[in-house]
Amino acid sequence: MTQFQIKTVAPKIRRVTFNNPPVNVIGADTVAELSAVVDELSQDEHVQVVIFDSGTPEYFYNHSDLGQVPELLAQTGADSTPLFTDLSIRLASAPFISIAAIRGRTAAATS
Repeated sequence: MTQFQIKTVAPKIRRVTFNNPPVNVIGADTVAELSAVVDELSQDEHVQVVIFDSGTPEYFYNHSDLGQVPELLAQTGADSTPLFTDLSIRLASAPFISIAAIRGRTAAATS
């Protein structure tokens, strides 16, 4: 993985750091990597808490890369559900509590 780093904070706690400088733009590759992170952490029976943070100063995450929209829309998860939707559902029902340590800006997809 290139955009996410997983560190063990304590036996039951992991920290996942998102780092896609300069402003943590989200693309199809980001969603695929985060999906793999959620899979990995969900399969670890010891993980009870996951803290998501940013390694990019002043940005937690930023806009989607509109140049990657076709690739993002082509990604699918379980039952041909769009991967971003599948990821959101799996993260919301994961066997761990997730915490966002936000220091900086966060934004949604815009044009």
